[in-house]
Amino acid sequence: MPECNIEGIQYPINMNMFKPRYSQEQVLNFRQGRMGVSAVPGSGKTQTLSCLAALLINEGFIREDQEVLIVTLVNSAVDNFTSRVESFIKAYGFIPGINYRVRTLHGLAHDIIRERPDLVGLSEEFLIIDNQETDEIIDTLAHRWLISHPEMVNEYFHPDYDPRNNNNLLRKWHALIKEISSNFIRQAKDYQASPEELRKMIDNISSSNILLNMGCDIYQDYQRALNYRNAVDFDDLIHMALKSLKLDPDFLARLRYRWPYILEDEAQDSSRLQEQILDLLVGEDGNWVRVGDPNQAIYETFTTANPEYLRQFIKKPGVLERELPNSGRSTKSIIDLANHFIRWTMAEHPNEALRDALSEPMIEPSPPDDPQPNPPDDPKGIHIHLKKLSPEKELATVIRSLKKWLPEHQSETVAILVPRNERGTKVVELLKNENIEYIELLKSSISTRNAAAKLVSALKYLADPTSPAKLSTLFNEVNKEKQTKPEIGDVIKETSKWIRTCSRLENYIWPSISDDWVKSFNKIDLSPIVLQQLDHFQRRIRKWQLATLLPIDQLVLTVSQDIFDNPADLALAYKISLVLERAQRIHPEWHLPEMALELESVAKNQRKFIGFTDEDTGFNPDNHKGKVVVSTIHKAKGLEWDRVYLISVNNYDFPSGELYDTFIAEKWFVRDHLNLEAEMLTGLDSLMAGNVTGLFLEEGHASLEARKNYARERLRLLFVGITRARKELIITWNTGKSEKNPALPAIPLNALHFYLEKQANDRAE
Repeated sequence: MPECNIEGIQYPINMNMFKPRYSQEQVLNFRQGRMGVSAVPGSGKTQTLSCLAALLINEGFIREDQEVLIVTLVNSAVDNFTSRVESFIKAYGFIPGINYRVRTLHGLAHDIIRERPDLVGLSEEFLIIDNQETDEIIDTLAHRWLISHPEMVNEYFHPDYDPRNNNNLLRKWHALIKEISSNFIRQAKDYQASPEELRKMIDNISSSNILLNMGCDIYQDYQRALNYRNAVDFDDLIHMALKSLKLDPDFLARLRYRWPYILEDEAQDSSRLQEQILDLLVGEDGNWVRVGDPNQAIYETFTTANPEYLRQFIKKPGVLERELPNSGRSTKSIIDLANHFIRWTMAEHPNEALRDALSEPMIEPSPPDDPQPNPPDDPKGIHIHLKKLSPEKELATVIRSLKKWLPEHQSETVAILVPRNERGTKVVELLKNENIEYIELLKSSISTRNAAAKLVSALKYLADPTSPAKLSTLFNEVNKEKQTKPEIGDVIKETSKWIRTCSRLENYIWPSISDDWVKSFNKIDLSPIVLQQLDHFQRRIRKWQLATLLPIDQLVLTVSQDIFDNPADLALAYKISLVLERAQRIHPEWHLPEMALELESVAKNQRKFIGFTDEDTGFNPDNHKGKVVVSTIHKAKGLEWDRVYLISVNNYDFPSGELYDTFIAEKWFVRDHLNLEAEMLTGLDSLMAGNVTGLFLEEGHASLEARKNYARERLRLLFVGITRARKELIITWNTGKSEKNPALPAIPLNALHFYLEKQANDRAE
């Protein structure tokens, strides 16, 4: 293939898909050693790393039996990298799929262990349990631990509440303990500490820390459960991979030869174990490129990630430092706003402890005549809505704006970005009511939740078969789609109303000759079509009541066959039936009410449940022009839209550590605003560091420190949200759920609004 030479790099002439700018060429010049790259949002780091991999292969730096190893954060990025490297490889005339490997850290760890499972004491047939089964095991263990340790309630519950007589409060308490136990196990595994080692350390210092002891107990029982299954979890994969590399020098040498170049994407989200594994694989003479942006480190709260690993790597002697400062994604005005946000945070944030949350480099627009130019600038494309709005009015304002904008912008992309899944669910419901086309990137899609909601209503009624209200609700759920149709909607509403008035349901479902509720309507002027609906629904309920004698999975399938006709819904129902069957095995004491609650968490979008629809399986914004994408800001990372709405930017979702802020990790039913997870994990950190003094810090100290760390991360999350916008950005806030303590606009929002006003005044002059 004919080639041209730019700055010494050989590019195929027909490679029009990527024409690197100067800063990208500086990265592409890399051939040996270690390099750290700070990459701003929209700088084209994925394209640049993909091109570098192809260049190394094309120029003969990779032998036939070697590979460039690309490590990235999430599975969707694996697919993205694979397709881009493949396109570059094809442009060079090579066969795609050879001489490169793209993996997440978990995928890489799995590759390593599968090759030599014996090094870590695993058989060839070892199993990897998924997150759902992990969650179920910890759920059971947390439940057992709380039953055997009733003193936990007395120790940490708010004195104004008594969970023992409140099932809803008990469920919240149980969910909290399960969550913090899960994070304790993850953190302990990141330290490579076994339960036995932790127990010995705790016993040696005679610690009576109830949280630390609880975490260790549940961790120990959890590992027993895995051993019983001959299984490992995803966190085990990582520390076992590291262990295997340390145990066999010959095995490590073979892997170092196989992967002479390691390119690490999203390095700001690297963890201690990820850095150790990659450092071992690189060795003294290997080649390691780490690319990331500490300003986009938004996973610390949920993982063991830490942006300091990238910062420290870049500062090490012998590491080549490079920047990708240019971004062609956004207009100059949006870039200026993002840069002002960085400067304001570093120099003017009223909470000085948070001034290190964001840092340089600043984002630079594309230079003149750049092959990746910015969109035409329009300062009026940014609007910060500071007007005080209730949560409902905020959404109504956004929907009203969309209805004006969409008709003339069907060829453009638009997104509503939310800080939490629950808020996104409400957005989707409104869009659906307004018949606005949407795509959602939340924990589960609305079609998944709607299907789950139907089954929840069925289980709730079947658990309480004498309740007219629950039967009426079930009728409404089953006929939900029909209610919007003019010709049948009124009939559905009327039928539901009559069901609710039936005081003795047995006279409707299983009538005798003398007590037949439906036949009594002969005396009332009731339309034949309502009678028909009642008769049809009666036959279904009879069938379902008889099916309650079956195991839970068979009951769910019986109900599903009657209420679903969409293949995706039927497939989902089968998946749900397996989940509930497994839950019943873990909790043999559970009956229909508990099963309904378990499934309700999916319907309310409180837990992740992947369905079978397009929204659940993959996404590219440019494939959905003219449709509204609803996404959490976390899931929007790496994506971009022409117009972006950032909503709920208040001091609850984006706190600044002020005394009047409230924090989601500080549960209202826990005394003294304690963040139990922070108190627990700080104890673990002190234990592992041999810092006995740290174990006896004043209670609440860890909770206050956690506020600062969380507030730092939320500043970075807001930065990520702002930098998703190409041409237009609208930011709003709301007063939250509490009328007694309404939320306020987030502190950065006022600063950004003041900046925009000053810019507008300067332009006017």
